[in-house]
Amino acid sequence: MKNAVSFCGIVRRQRGSWLRCFLRAALLLLLVAGFCSVTAAFAETCPTPPEFAVKKLQGEVHGPSGISLPQILVRLSREGIFAAQTTTDTKGKFEFKIEPGRYDIELIFMATKSMDLKVRIGQGHGFHSARLRILLGLSGTKCGFATTSRKEFKQSIKRFEGQLEEKQH
Repeated sequence: MKNAVSFCGIVRRQRGSWLRCFLRAALLLLLVAGFCSVTAAFAETCPTPPEFAVKKLQGEVHGPSGISLPQILVRLSREGIFAAQTTTDTKGKFEFKIEPGRYDIELIFMATKSMDLKVRIGQGHGFHSARLRILLGLSGTKCGFATTSRKEFKQSIKRFEGQLEEKQH
């Protein structure tokens, strides 16, 4: 058998090089396909947070145990166009002074997008003055959570702590 360039880009004289190369490529394809399906299944299991209607865009970001998360990047866009960004302070709080309208909020933890929210800023009936309370799904928990209700927020922390304890046992 003469020298031939295999699919793997290596010049070989051995008879089984094509088979080995084919099997490696097939294995790589299966791994990528498996990763994509796991990622898609993960994304499908997290419910989309509701759109929040608030008078002022301010909030606080917490981890699953309820601890405040500093240095979380909070990025705003309006109709797909970047509007503003800030990072949470040492107590996990953030605030934007922006005009009324609909905004998409993207929370980024360690250069990885962790959560997306939609919010309407406005005045009048139906707009809450409460601050957003955001619980990021970190440390092995799946989904984040956001609310303007203090009671719902505390219940979510208890639920996340239960999930963490189950995973440790």
